[in-house]
Amino acid sequence: MLTLQRGSHHGLLIAPRWPSTHIQIETEVLQRLLDAQSLLPAELRLLLTRGFEPSHSRLGGFRRLVRRFGITLFRTCYPQRHDEVDAIFGANGHDIDGCHVDVSLVLRGKRLRLLPLGVFTPLRWQRRRVARHAEAVTRVKRSLQHCGFVLHHNPTESLQIHCDYPPR
Repeated sequence: MLTLQRGSHHGLLIAPRWPSTHIQIETEVLQRLLDAQSLLPAELRLLLTRGFEPSHSRLGGFRRLVRRFGITLFRTCYPQRHDEVDAIFGANGHDIDGCHVDVSLVLRGKRLRLLPLGVFTPLRWQRRRVARHAEAVTRVKRSLQHCGFVLHHNPTESLQIHCDYPPR
């Protein structure tokens, strides 16, 4: 497994999600992300924000605590979306290995914030932001899928662009 620091790695932008200071991913996953980046136009860049986070680490403990709080708050704010809690607040494989990653988009040097309030962003806002940047979002998702990634089935998780690289 590789450990990537904030910055650029062969053209792939790296920005660990707080409080992480680095991102761990499998070598094959990095290569597939680089392949996906190569399929995109120069003004559209991938930004890797999350990879493997061991559940037994301090970070894993912190994420579990934040998840519990988030679930309570999400259920309060969105009682009609209880069926999404597991998909949104589950570890989604990040605690298993470095084949589960979250990616963001950078368009013309500016990061696209498709979920400005994180998973608490109302669905109406999500749809509006996706519509505003539909071409870029579609291109990135197609590029990732072409390179073997499977996008998360939940619409909110798929805007974090959570994707898995299945072992072959």
